[in-house]
Amino acid sequence: MPATVQNVSGDSDKHSSDTTAVQFYNDHVFSAGGDGKVKVWTKDLRLVKELTPHEAYIYAMVIDSKGQLYTSSCDGTIKCLTSPLTSDDCKELLKCKDEIECLFVDPKDNLYSGDDKGIITMWIDQRIKYKFNVVEQVRSMAIQKNIIYSIRDNDLTVTEIIEGSASGRFMTKASIPGRCPVRLCGGCTGDGVYQNVAILTRDGLGITMIRNSKQEQYPVTWTKENAHNMIINAMAAKDEYLYTAGYGGIIKQWSELDAKQPKLTGEVVVGSNGICINAVAMGADKTHLYAGCSDGTLQLVAFD
Repeated sequence: MPATVQNVSGDSDKHSSDTTAVQFYNDHVFSAGGDGKVKVWTKDLRLVKELTPHEAYIYAMVIDSKGQLYTSSCDGTIKCLTSPLTSDDCKELLKCKDEIECLFVDPKDNLYSGDDKGIITMWIDQRIKYKFNVVEQVRSMAIQKNIIYSIRDNDLTVTEIIEGSASGRFMTKASIPGRCPVRLCGGCTGDGVYQNVAILTRDGLGITMIRNSKQEQYPVTWTKENAHNMIINAMAAKDEYLYTAGYGGIIKQWSELDAKQPKLTGEVVVGSNGICINAVAMGADKTHLYAGCSDGTLQLVAFD
């Protein structure tokens, strides 16, 4: 499937440092950067507004179904932009000495944060509900019902929260070799259970696909070694497609995720050879992707 770069953010509007996170919501694109800023764009990448929730590098950004946008930074804070499309209001949820490197919002709009000490915090209505110690630094995570998938550079840890536990008891269900990021992918049931979980191989060059089945103890269904020639930094998934991107500015589209090996169905180089893609987000449909790059730009890629 041929792919093209359709739009690039203007030089005068881009982040002054890396674009570190990207989200798409309500026909708008949100980018966060190493400059501590969040920028709001139209879907064709015209700048709408700019906010500054942090004075330092933004690690992660997520948005819930109500349009509330959460950011975390190396300054040890979690901020909430309550209505970034219409207001500059910014609420501080947490200030600590730890580095909160990833965020996730589940289908019930509960927020999860993961830090460099291995602590995952569950927030309900913007208040801390539970804390889970998964021992290793949490650089990426995904949550589905009462299952937490967390990962750094060595292993994916699958943690089950014991349902009905008032104290937030949990147990480790599986440990699978690999490295961040982690993404739920493939088909999804009506009650929000994804068929697969994708991570990277330990060298960061390949992809490992895991069947999302507690009954089968989360078996690896395939590994695609050397999917890229350079380290993969970002993944996005929707229905039958999985996208991978990273150093060298290359984005690849994969399909047939349930086969013995995936099929490479599209590929594109974004910008010059020196560009690294730090984050990707799906656009209005599953063939449009927004890429946040190390040169501060945001780019729209279409797979035809």
